[in-house]
Amino acid sequence: MEWERIILMVLGITVLCSFFPFSVISFHKYRLPKKRREYERIRRILGKDKDTGEEETLQELFQEEYKGRDYILPVFFVTLFCALGFWVLFSDIPPIILTGISAGEFGDTNSTALPYTHLSLVAIGMAILGSYVWSIQYIARRLINLDLSPGAYYSMGTRIIFATFVSLTFHHFIQSMHPEPRKEMVELLPVIAFFTGVFPQRVTQYIQEKLLVFKKMGKGAHPLSLEMIEGMNLFHRVRLSEVGIDNAQNLAEANLEELIRKTSFNPRLLLDWIAQAKLYVIVKDQIGSLRRVGVRTVLDFQAAGAENGLSTLAQLSEMSEGQLATLHRVISEDPDVDTMASARKNLGES
Repeated sequence: MEWERIILMVLGITVLCSFFPFSVISFHKYRLPKKRREYERIRRILGKDKDTGEEETLQELFQEEYKGRDYILPVFFVTLFCALGFWVLFSDIPPIILTGISAGEFGDTNSTALPYTHLSLVAIGMAILGSYVWSIQYIARRLINLDLSPGAYYSMGTRIIFATFVSLTFHHFIQSMHPEPRKEMVELLPVIAFFTGVFPQRVTQYIQEKLLVFKKMGKGAHPLSLEMIEGMNLFHRVRLSEVGIDNAQNLAEANLEELIRKTSFNPRLLLDWIAQAKLYVIVKDQIGSLRRVGVRTVLDFQAAGAENGLSTLAQLSEMSEGQLATLHRVISEDPDVDTMASARKNLGES
């Protein structure tokens, strides 16, 4: 009976973890050729197909970007780490993933029938489960959007590790704040650990807000968070981080054609994000006052400033006409703005 249970457990873990290698096979066999054709179409729209100075052909670029051997290490690591987490969750009799932590197991308020190390393993296992659920959604989204690069698995691997240690640290943090934890706190541990795996950054931020040592630290430079870019969610931010874009300044200086090739985002959407980021980098905290009057991007600002429109914009927004004139001059001297305006026109006519 015990061997039958172990065989079923191994089989179940294998099925759950097989999603990762099979997603790579599916992408290379069916989705990558379609992505190459789509990229060639966008280049024709932007007029880039006339450039003959590139040393590498498009086929060579894609072969370099999506080498099969580059997937081996990250996929193996993610699969192995998830398998270990599932083993922790399924190995108890009965499995902790089905029973949770009941009040009966907890005992009275001064002691617990469950060892502290057991609770720590629960925090680790449920955090991995949360990261796995998030990763399944992430991979499926990337597969559908023709955008499953090796970086996706590296991103998931680091996220799983990060979420695991954040969950364990949060468990220790809660226990240190409450030396005699209530039954409810222990019973909620699997739920808290699971959502820590899904949203590790939010739990990290919560810990930072509670610790005085972080409150005493002085302010640094403006963070220019990507959360300020309209139309961008968590999946988008994680994807952009894989190509080195972690904040609005990185996005403002990004190359549109390179992002089109390396990601699956709609070219018009990428152009809008870059144009938003350029304006945000310049105006920073005053971006809200401009958005309230319909100025979202540098292209909108350039159009609003034409024909002495700055005085009207000053009346509608919270910024002075002198500030707006300075910003308009800076934006007008940026050669990327004219390039973006031309690209938007070409994409709009496609």
